[in-house]
Amino acid sequence: MLKGIQHADDAKKALDIGLQGVYLSNHGGRQMRSAPSSFETLLDIREQYPEVMQKMQVFVDGGFSTGSDILKAVALGATAVGIGRPFLYAAAAYGPQGVERAIDILTEEIEMGMRLCGVTELSQLRPEMVRTGLRDLILARL
Repeated sequence: MLKGIQHADDAKKALDIGLQGVYLSNHGGRQMRSAPSSFETLLDIREQYPEVMQKMQVFVDGGFSTGSDILKAVALGATAVGIGRPFLYAAAAYGPQGVERAIDILTEEIEMGMRLCGVTELSQLRPEMVRTGLRDLILARL
C-alpha cells in the first residue's frame, strides 16, 4: 500500500510497480486551498486510469462525513472510506455514547441511501449512480 496519493498518475505508477493498493489522503492538506480532496483524486483515477480501480484496493480518507459521501466513494470504486472527524466530535462532546450514536446515524444514512439507489448490497453500487458531471457541486460539498 502507498499512502498519501494526491494525483491519478501516482496511483497508476503504484499499479505499474506492483503495489496492492493506494490510500488517497492529503494529510490534512485541505488547509491549503489548492490541495485536491481525496474525492477529487478518486474521480481523476476513475476517469484517467480505470484499470487502477479494477486491479488495486483504493482506500480514501479526508472530508467524508455522511453516509451519502461513503456511498458515492464506494460507487466510484473505493474499497474503504476512512471516517474520523464525526467520531472525534461525537467522542469529545458526548463520550462513548456519542460515538455509538454517530455510528447509528451513519448506518441509517447508508441504509437510506442504498434504498434510494435501489440496492441491497454495497457491491451493487455502480459509478453511473454518481453524477460526476456535477463534479464542482460534489466537491463543494466535501
